[in-house]
Amino acid sequence: MKDWKNHLKEMPFFEGLTNDELEPVLTMSRIRQLKDKEVLFWEGEPKTHIYVLGEGTILISKLTETGEESLINVLGEGEIFPHSGFFGSSVYPGTATAKKNVTVLAIPVDSFEKLIESNPEIAIRIIQVMNKKIFYLQKKLNEILSLNVESRLKGALAHLQDTQGDVIRLTHQEMGNIIGSTRETVSRQLKKWEKQDLVEVKKDRVILKEDFESLG
Repeated sequence: MKDWKNHLKEMPFFEGLTNDELEPVLTMSRIRQLKDKEVLFWEGEPKTHIYVLGEGTILISKLTETGEESLINVLGEGEIFPHSGFFGSSVYPGTATAKKNVTVLAIPVDSFEKLIESNPEIAIRIIQVMNKKIFYLQKKLNEILSLNVESRLKGALAHLQDTQGDVIRLTHQEMGNIIGSTRETVSRQLKKWEKQDLVEVKKDRVILKEDFESLG
């Protein structure tokens, strides 16, 4: 069983809080386990909980104007989400789907708001983390608009490496969705890097080798 108290203390949101200060968070929350491709919440549903990802990977997607699903983010262990609209009455901005087996801590929004009111230092941390997320999303948008496919894929894998480590458990199609390209284009680029001994390509994952970080 996961030690959620220590897990929370390692997160920027809750870093520095004592066990007694974290106890209300755990008391108000419940653990949810999801299987591969199980949906945690749907885009447009009323937001009732925020989640801490304890184990596994969560894919965040949105529907385009044409009704197609677009993968916009990949969340790794230790992240808290959704990244927008933490407080007040709102809806989930995207659909969250489990990648393989996933464990999350579900924190009810109403109870969490009351906790924030009594611990304003947590609110400051949330603002700081949100600033980092906004910066990442702006950077990602600039990459999609201005960089070639190779640069966009390199940037996406570097970000995923920060959250997932050296083993990126995504299909080529999912990577293509992230960078606004096709599965075939991603596959060709990965094969090129594999020949250069920068990555190792498997059916459902990509292993980043030590020299990948030096890729220009």
